Amino acid sequence: MRTGLRRAGMAALLFSMVPLFAATVWAQGLTLPAGASLQVSGGRLDLAGGDASIAGAFALGAGELRGVGAWRIAAGGSADFGSGIASLTGDWENRGIFTAGSSRVELRDGASPSSALLGTSQFANLSLVSLSGKRYRFESGFTQRVAAQLQIQGQGPAIQVDVTVPGNLAYLNLLAGGTQAIANVGVSDVYATGQHLAPMLTNQGGNGNAQGWFGNGVVVTPPTPVPALGWPMLLVLTGGMLWAAAQARRSGRHQGAEHAAW
Repeated sequence: MRTGLRRAGMAALLFSMVPLFAATVWAQGLTLPAGASLQVSGGRLDLAGGDASIAGAFALGAGELRGVGAWRIAAGGSADFGSGIASLTGDWENRGIFTAGSSRVELRDGASPSSALLGTSQFANLSLVSLSGKRYRFESGFTQRVAAQLQIQGQGPAIQVDVTVPGNLAYLNLLAGGTQAIANVGVSDVYATGQHLAPMLTNQGGNGNAQGWFGNGVVVTPPTPVPALGWPMLLVLTGGMLWAAAQARRSGRHQGAEHAAW
């Protein structure tokens, strides 16, 4: 049985300790103030293209978050996405606490030709897909991490991954054990700091400043640092060197004495 709540002219929807179980809720935006909480659980929350501002505590559980314009977690706010799915067409911004769980966050085409990923987040599954060559801007100076799967695909013109301040780097880290599905993308000023990304592909329209991306099928790994020696090992090595030097001197004196006797 499907239940719903529709408010055609609602600009914001305020909740305080409201659980939504197996319900579909439509709204033109979501404002969750400090001290308020919302649990979607197994329900579906559709914002009909409106933005969400989270200053309270939001829990998606196994629910769905659809039709989101921009999603913003304010300082002091929190969002736990559990095993849910969230799809948005605007910016993703995290200035508070984001708990990914095993969730999937999708950034898709919408009214704006670009979306920004602001602040720093660790996603379980992150999907950046566009049919129109959309631009995904990573906030300069910040790192976005992905633990399970990273999907970046231009299903039409090549999508562009770049930064909010041209020339100032941003970072994308696909953690060890994560998988990637990347195709038809250009990258500018975004460095891959975890797994090497798209090693079999070439940069489609980026400015070429894309360390850790692309290549000829060769994954570039950073050099392994030589471990520092502890004091006991240093003493052993030093003693060995002194003994070898003493032996060399003794052998030299012995050979000199034999030569003189001869």
